[in-house]
Amino acid sequence: MQIPFYFDYACPWAYLGNCRVEPYFQDTGAIDFRPVYLAELREKEAGPQSLGGMGERKKKAYMDDMRHWSTMIGADFGNVTGPRPDTRLLLQAALVAKDAGRFREFHYPAYRARWAEGKDVADAAVVRALLAGAGIDADAALARAQSDALRARLDADTQAAIARGVFGVPTVFVGDEMFWGNDRFELAKHYVLKG
Repeated sequence: MQIPFYFDYACPWAYLGNCRVEPYFQDTGAIDFRPVYLAELREKEAGPQSLGGMGERKKKAYMDDMRHWSTMIGADFGNVTGPRPDTRLLLQAALVAKDAGRFREFHYPAYRARWAEGKDVADAAVVRALLAGAGIDADAALARAQSDALRARLDADTQAAIARGVFGVPTVFVGDEMFWGNDRFELAKHYVLKG
């Protein structure tokens, strides 16, 4: 069974989900990684998506929740501060890596660069280095990732996810059943097993 996994490198919860999605579902299905652009995916009426919109107690609980999850699953979190970078180029590069059969070699280091190492993943030089590290011709791959064709492809993939009901990341599907959030994997696995 193919289990679609919608993600954006911008989201810490998608990072945590990414750290465990393949091992968690290894006995029940293969993960089909699907990059989507969270900035366009989010429902506009949902309001601002930032810690600035939370009270101090909720911010602390939010950060503690991420720390607890990262400790439990062994995910490395670095000192990541500041606004979320625009991940469009990084997502388009992930599509290039996927086409080249080097997705995992790009994807896992890309998530580490953002959330464990605190690198500016909106910087073309960082994306180029990740492509090179994945064993891809970095200059050609970066040029392709920056192309209008890849921008249109990411936009189309994001719109297809929206049409399917996706509003955030990480999201997985089991058939037509949608499960949003790193903490919903147990529910998704239940639906896979009851299949």
